Amino acid sequence: MRRLGLAAAAVLMAGSLAACGNTEDTAGGDPKGSASASAPAATEGAPASSKDVVITKAGVEDHQVWGDGAYVVHYTITNNGTDEANYFAEIRLVDKDGDHLGQTGVTADRLGPGKSKSGDIGVLGVEIENGKLSDIAGAEIGAVDRTKPE
Repeated sequence: MRRLGLAAAAVLMAGSLAACGNTEDTAGGDPKGSASASAPAATEGAPASSKDVVITKAGVEDHQVWGDGAYVVHYTITNNGTDEANYFAEIRLVDKDGDHLGQTGVTADRLGPGKSKSGDIGVLGVEIENGKLSDIAGAEIGAVDRTKPE
């Protein structure tokens, strides 16, 4: 398990980072309770992929990896394309007014067509730039990059 900040996003696509959690390959699926996604930053030659990433649950919970009282974001990445793909999805953290607090990111590497990866990621204090962990009121999908594996 490795964590990343957006400063490492450029390195991300060259490397193989994964968030901790329940990772499984399943055929398709549309998780319930997903958060809204904003428009992705499309990668050249790859389709816009905002609908491929959903937040299935987010909030404070007692977690066996992230600890008691951690803010945890559960997500599912589904490859709705026709070719194998790598994904990087930015998760934006906002306060009760919808103002940006910070961000983290999740990945899926070499995800086959129609396959999904589900997982969770805990938010670290260093990822919050404009407040504190206790200010987090929600999580949203930000930019989504979908690239072809080399």
